[in-house]
Amino acid sequence: MRAARLAAAAGAAVLLALGCAACDNGGSAAPADGASQATSELNGIQSTLDSIESDMAGDGSP
Repeated sequence: MRAARLAAAAGAAVLLALGCAACDNGGSAAPADGASQATSELNGIQSTLDSIESDMAGDGSP
């Protein structure tokens, strides 16, 4: 059950990140420094997943 909740949370985080990436408000197709932006986005996703994992570790439900 815990693995399923973690997988669902990870999937939601990925969908959120993809949705945000798609909404660039008419900006250019490629950012000037795409690698830097991608790294920043991945760091944000990792932070979100770490937070979810921490919350779930403290959750008393089975």
